[in-house]
Amino acid sequence: MNKRFFMALLSMLMTVVLLAGMVPAAFAAEVPAIAQVPESSTMFLKLNEVNYVEPEDEFLTILLCGLDFTENANWRGSGNKRRIEKAHTDANMVIVVNKTKGQVSLVSLPRDTLCYVPGIRGVYKLNCAVNCAPTIPEGLELTRQTASWLLGGIKIDYYAALDMDALVSLGDLMGGLDYDMNMTYTGHTGKRYQEGQIHLDGRGMIDYLRARKNATIMSGMDIGRCDRNRRMFITIYEKFMNDPSLLKKLWESATSGELNFYTNVDANAFSTLLGLMLTLGNESVGSYMLTGEYKMVMDYWNFTITDQAHRQSVLKEVFGIDAEELPQVSFAFTEWLHETGFPVGRQIIIAKQILDYGYSLENLTDNQKKALDALKESYLATIEAYDAYADDFKNDNLKIALTKARTQLRKDGEAAAKRVKEFIDASWNTGTYWFRDPLVNTYNEIDWQ
Repeated sequence: MNKRFFMALLSMLMTVVLLAGMVPAAFAAEVPAIAQVPESSTMFLKLNEVNYVEPEDEFLTILLCGLDFTENANWRGSGNKRRIEKAHTDANMVIVVNKTKGQVSLVSLPRDTLCYVPGIRGVYKLNCAVNCAPTIPEGLELTRQTASWLLGGIKIDYYAALDMDALVSLGDLMGGLDYDMNMTYTGHTGKRYQEGQIHLDGRGMIDYLRARKNATIMSGMDIGRCDRNRRMFITIYEKFMNDPSLLKKLWESATSGELNFYTNVDANAFSTLLGLMLTLGNESVGSYMLTGEYKMVMDYWNFTITDQAHRQSVLKEVFGIDAEELPQVSFAFTEWLHETGFPVGRQIIIAKQILDYGYSLENLTDNQKKALDALKESYLATIEAYDAYADDFKNDNLKIALTKARTQLRKDGEAAAKRVKEFIDASWNTGTYWFRDPLVNTYNEIDWQ
């Protein structure tokens, strides 16, 4: 082979390689169609996207989170957590600064609020959104998105979270707080507090903020704790307004790296926040909470089922938006999830696994391809029936259609599994709690206490 011929051949081969990516789909090698099939659009199987809105007024929003963790073994948070990575955000409050009107509002979000965390399969409490990621900062980003979802798509600009030890340290650094105590009770640290005017140090502040089952007003209720958090924050805010230098002092300590403090607020953003606070002055702060019914659902955990009418009223008053109801968070829908949504959703995912595996094999036999194609057809039919029934879960005709589809899905799934010799012993019905099932909740190892 002479050099000229070799170079021509090489050029031709390179041209073929480069053009391969531009070959029309009709002439390209067949790509398994299952790879292009989306999962169900229901929130149980797919992310609940945050559809952000733009209100008429200009806002600055900050999500404040309290992590239920301490190094002090004598008053650890619920579940006796020994690692900060296991902590939940047991306090969640959004500071809303209306820059247009010069107003400040606090919106509390109960920790047990039933949520669908954006991008994460399953059902969770709001305080567990932080656990749906490998790291706390990533988890706080998810919490920020989930809070935006709860607030009708209002963008939350920043988050700041600290654990109990950090709050004690910062409380002492600011010189404690003169507080109008609204109850007599014994705190988690064992200290006794009397109703009336009292000076609280850092430990006293955390005792009050953590009070729930030991509270003597609205005892055991997350709504009561949310109310106390808002009351104390207003007092703290007023102290900052009287002495703005305190906030800068606390910021420097919090970001020193010595405390468990997490935030996406940078130095420039902090300067902006400080300037806004000084501009707004020491006016009264609006106080709100997304309330709801607190009850046991899906046979195991207590959730706060958000009152949709009240939520819409709060969002209208604070942000001036007409928010739509949150879909599929009612008590009735949780019953549907437990009875139908979870088990059928699980079977849909098993079928997807069989299809993904089967179509990835090389040199499929005619019988294997026929079985996989049949499963793909019933898979798509079941997704369609599932989504339709989820959107109208009281419709008996849709229930019948889904029952028929899921029966065929399992039949075709078992047949295809035998053909590809994989997933033959798939557990089409789970024997575990729904929150421990990895095909229901992506993050199924969370300690929900």
